[in-house]
Amino acid sequence: MITDPSLGTEELWLAHHWPHEYSQRCVRLGSRHVCRRCLALYPLGFVIAFAAALGLSLWPDRFDPALIWLLCLPATIAFVGEAIGLFPYNGRWQSAMMLITATAFGKALSYELQDRWSSEFWQPVAVFGGIWFAASLFQRRRRRSSD
Repeated sequence: MITDPSLGTEELWLAHHWPHEYSQRCVRLGSRHVCRRCLALYPLGFVIAFAAALGLSLWPDRFDPALIWLLCLPATIAFVGEAIGLFPYNGRWQSAMMLITATAFGKALSYELQDRWSSEFWQPVAVFGGIWFAASLFQRRRRRSSD
């Protein structure tokens, strides 16, 4: 049972962290806490997606299949490593890894903007999203067993 009265006082979609983690994992924008990882991923990713959809690209399109997958690895390693306890959370390092991954996310999203249900977008989202979800479940079980 949740007894902390501060839970639910912030909009979960912006912070999606427990209030006791806000100072470490979030940035304060105005009166709201925003997830540090999301703040690194989405703005840069959307800029790259729209630029690539308009024909401005960071690299030649022929490199997309490899780079989209490879550039998702740094943030995945950072997230999973922290979740399974290989190393502690470090906001700067996590943000830097997310900025690298944002380039892949943006390039993949440009395919989705041009052609619905693009495999260039949805395959990495499914694979890396599944890995992050599994790591989150592992972290949750690990925390519960230590309590």
